[in-house]
Amino acid sequence: MSPCPALLAVAVLTAPASEEPAYSYDVSAGPEARVLEVSARFVPGSGGVLVLERGLLDFVDGAEIEAHGAWRRLERSGAALLAPECEGLGCRIRYRFRLAPAAREVRDLHRALEHEGALLAPPSSWLLRPLRATSGRFRFSVRTAPGTSFVSGVLPVPGLAGAYEADIACFDSAAYSGFGAFDTVRFDVPGGGAELAIAPGERQLDDAALRLWAEQAAGAVSGYFGRLPVPRVLILVLPGGRRPVGFGSMLGSGGASVMIFVGRQAGDQHLARDWVLTHELTHLGLPDLGGAPSWIEEGLATYVEPLARARAGLLSEAAAWSELVEGFPRGLPGRGDAGLDLAQGFRRIYWGGALYWLLCDLELRERTGNARGLQDVLRKLVAAGGNGSVSWSLERALDELERAAGERVFRERLRRMGSEPVRVDLAALWKWLGIARGAGGVAFDESAPLSTIRRSLTAR
Repeated sequence: MSPCPALLAVAVLTAPASEEPAYSYDVSAGPEARVLEVSARFVPGSGGVLVLERGLLDFVDGAEIEAHGAWRRLERSGAALLAPECEGLGCRIRYRFRLAPAAREVRDLHRALEHEGALLAPPSSWLLRPLRATSGRFRFSVRTAPGTSFVSGVLPVPGLAGAYEADIACFDSAAYSGFGAFDTVRFDVPGGGAELAIAPGERQLDDAALRLWAEQAAGAVSGYFGRLPVPRVLILVLPGGRRPVGFGSMLGSGGASVMIFVGRQAGDQHLARDWVLTHELTHLGLPDLGGAPSWIEEGLATYVEPLARARAGLLSEAAAWSELVEGFPRGLPGRGDAGLDLAQGFRRIYWGGALYWLLCDLELRERTGNARGLQDVLRKLVAAGGNGSVSWSLERALDELERAAGERVFRERLRRMGSEPVRVDLAALWKWLGIARGAGGVAFDESAPLSTIRRSLTAR
């Protein structure tokens, strides 16, 4: 993946709307957004091979390019359309994209998906762009028919209604977007804002209950990181599933978005116990690390989530540590396991990764007399532009983490746990932290050597 620039969020929010982007799109959605009419302009020097997400070019009709005052049909070559005129003087193209058939047939959360009449697809699924990307930004404006609205995690352009903009390097992984009859509500949390978009679907919960759930999860993340890590996040709720709170996923490039399923029978009590939304929003506090092993990012969200909820008063200290103490053994290597870089399955990836971050946190707090911990480091990282809307290399992230920590506690442990099946004596660790497991959960020994550090991790 191309690196998505770290200052993108600030640049887009403050850039004058009159500044012309390298790629610009005008999108008109027909009734129920079944078909999108797209007109695009590419600046001189743009590549002449135009592409969409894998398998979606089949849903493009009537693609034409303006040449010498007339329109001619674009030729297809494999999974691309050929527009050699774009190489020199730039070009204008137009086409139709059959979004409804694409969503029904592809059924892929990251490409195109239909949900109770709502059509969900990131911009990379329906906006043709040059395969050879130029530098600069892309902007798209969307108009919808009555009864249909458009939502997107890509950052909006100030002063231009219905317009969204991001760096071209973020195009291939731009945030979730969707067309449909959404119930939408906006709210603020320290450091940023959120848009809650509730798709059609069977549900018992009303809008107010879903808003409270989203506000509490975003507030917990904002409290842990000192602010919402991104200026704005779209939270896209898909009702009608079987589980009270089902699968969730974060897609951040060019902005920030979380998509999450909520069951048709879910009630307030299920939302009060939910951890998934907080987990996904926690991903906003670390850059997308591209090709790095997933245990690093998933492990951080798994470790931080219960601490953030405890600090926000959504969990008791005992409940947070019960969750962690029960979960960490799942991350230990079993017979025949290699390091975390080769791990497969939820247990090792999520909980093995979480164990890495716990050990880093404890080592930093011990070295600094509990003056600094992982939370302080991540707050500095976010302040430096390191959040889920941008892509960094793993090396850059480690450099920034250790610079913020003032101690070398991340890189060497990451190398070792990634390459070797590191075993940790969890029973001894819990004893040092003053945590005793019992049938009713956990109890605390306040005389334990690291009890002060343990309390610091969940203190409100």
